[in-house]
Amino acid sequence: MGGAPDLRELTDTALRVARAGGAAIVRTRGDDRSGARADSKGIRRDLITASDRASEEAVVSGILEAYPDHAVIAEEGALTPQGRVSSDSEFVWIVDPLDGTTNFVHGLPYFCVSVALVRAGVPSVGVAHAPDLGVTYHAHRGGGAFRNDAPIRVSETTALADALLATGFSYVRDEPGNDDNVARLGRALHACRDLRRHGSAELDLCMTADGHFDAYWELYLSPWDVAAGSVVVREAGGRVTDLTGGDDWLFGQNILASNGALHDAVLGVVGGALPS
Repeated sequence: MGGAPDLRELTDTALRVARAGGAAIVRTRGDDRSGARADSKGIRRDLITASDRASEEAVVSGILEAYPDHAVIAEEGALTPQGRVSSDSEFVWIVDPLDGTTNFVHGLPYFCVSVALVRAGVPSVGVAHAPDLGVTYHAHRGGGAFRNDAPIRVSETTALADALLATGFSYVRDEPGNDDNVARLGRALHACRDLRRHGSAELDLCMTADGHFDAYWELYLSPWDVAAGSVVVREAGGRVTDLTGGDDWLFGQNILASNGALHDAVLGVVGGALPS
């Protein structure tokens, strides 16, 4: 063998470990839903369950078994030694073992395991596996975007008045000085056909890629909330920026994804930098 793995191989690994994470979620949840009982991570709204931890163990161990020299950054704390110097690593995996934990705790199916690979600083592979929905989105740079292996494309909507938009609300929305997204939502509500809030950033991105939403924005996000879905959006023909129209969306804590045709119009309504 030898040489760096190609993106197809890396995508296959991401699919395998994401499905293993989904199986761990279902297994630990149990028929009595005991695995969905939640603890707080310090902010009352920010929850963690046994299923989060089991999924992360399954995903991270699977990645490191395949690629022991790669960096892994995961939401619930599995940070490899390589991950601590991720800026020097060519291959950095970014994992959310259970995106949409609040939905999961309340028995809603809108949650997923997300696995992304950033190669040389560029998000290059993205997988979002939603076990209760029976849906797996995946994409890699230059390879197109797929839902359960069927190709997907963004919508063709060109008028904001005809658009269905999606957004979300941060766990830290009422912290002093933070933007609670309410003013942005109010402006958008009067400009578009309607709005949705489903509670999983990665799935909202993938639903934008799949043409269900015409655009999605949110504030105060972490890299594991957006890394996978952004690859799917771009490979489905969409556009991804931060809320100033720039490129600082992976680590910049805010994102706007769209079908491309509506991007500037949506940016004009919900755009603007976060308070400093």
